Order: sequence, then C-alpha cells, then structure tokens
Amino acid sequence: MQITKHIPNALTLSNLFSGCLAIFILVTGVFPLEYAFLCIIYSLIADFFDGLTARWLHAQSPIGLQLDSLADMVSFGVFPGFLLFYTAESNHIFPYENFIIFSIVLASAYRLAKFNIDTEQSYYFKGLATPANTILCIGMYYLAMEYPWFQQSWVLVIFSLISSYLLVSNLPLFSLKFKGVNAKKLTPHIALAVIAILLFIIMGKAALAPIILVYILLSIIFKNYFVS
Repeated sequence: MQITKHIPNALTLSNLFSGCLAIFILVTGVFPLEYAFLCIIYSLIADFFDGLTARWLHAQSPIGLQLDSLADMVSFGVFPGFLLFYTAESNHIFPYENFIIFSIVLASAYRLAKFNIDTEQSYYFKGLATPANTILCIGMYYLAMEYPWFQQSWVLVIFSLISSYLLVSNLPLFSLKFKGVNAKKLTPHIALAVIAILLFIIMGKAALAPIILVYILLSIIFKNYFVS
C-alpha cells in the first residue's frame, strides 16, 4: 500500500513536533523540565527508527533526507542551545557572553548540512552527531544541577565552544546505528555499553555527559575498526 511509504516521514515529523514541544516546555516552564527531556527521548527514538523504517519499506527518498535534517535541527540543534542558555541563566546572572552558547545551534546547522552531502557518513560519523551532542548537553545540565560549579556562565560558554567544535570537526566516530554482526566492528559498541552501565550505576543521570566523552575516546582508540 502507498500509505506505508509515508510512515518514515511521519516518524520524522513526529520527531520535529516532539522537539517543538520540548522547546516550548523549556521556554515557558509550564511543565517540569523532565517532560522536555521525555520529548527529546521520543525524538531520539523516532530519529533512530525513521531511517530503518525507510529501508525496511523501501521508502527512501530525497525529501525524507531533507526532512530528517530539518527535524534534527530543531530537536538536536535548537533545543540543546536553549537548554544550556537556560542553565546559565538559572543562576540569575545575565552576562552577554551567554549568547556565545548559541554557537551550538549554528554548529549543528553546519554539521547537518555537511552530513547530507557526505556519503562516507553512512558508515561512520565525521564529528559528533547532533543527537549525541544533545545527550552531552542534557548531561551537562544534570552535572550543573548536581555540582553548581558547572553552572557558572564561563564554564558553560567554554563547554558550548568545545561542543560546537566537536560538531563541525572531521573526527571519526563510530555510528551507533551499527550494521551487521561483525564481532570486531561491534567491539567499541560493547565497550561503550558496559562502561555506560557502570557510569549510570555510579553517577545516575549525571553520567550522560561522561558517557559521550567515553564514546569519543573509544572512537579514537578503535578508529581502525570502523574506518577502512
């Protein structure tokens, strides 16, 4: 049925809608911030499955690729920028340097545009993917809530610049959307899963940022496993 060909794009649009809800909750404060994070979790799930569904249903299309980037720009580009800006503002100080935090939004736009024209990124990522960066930023928020030192504006500004660099860099990072069951190529995935579980047990939600840092470190260590 032709209707099945629209399922992947429907998932992508639901990602976009959920990202808009997350930003609305963050900006207005009408609901606890955890609700915004739940919206982002849904966006992550939808982003993971829209491409898989398109391949399963043989419904891949140029418009689907563009929609995916536009949805990701909102959920994983605009939202993390606003989240860190909100985190910096929560200490009731408004230095103008805080606007530098929005460099994450600009870098996300550049990174998504680069992804659309780079065929090599079908197998591994060049630079930190926007969904992973969003997890990193949410982790930074939890660190700031747990340890007030991370809440200082200058810390968040420096963090945002590092995050922006990771987004636009050509650093090879293994894709979490692994293909096949090659044991050697799955080594970094297994290592990441084990370390992530341990970090969650020790640190709870504050482990999100360290987990992404471990992901980057494992990508450097196991580069030859996924870059031919």
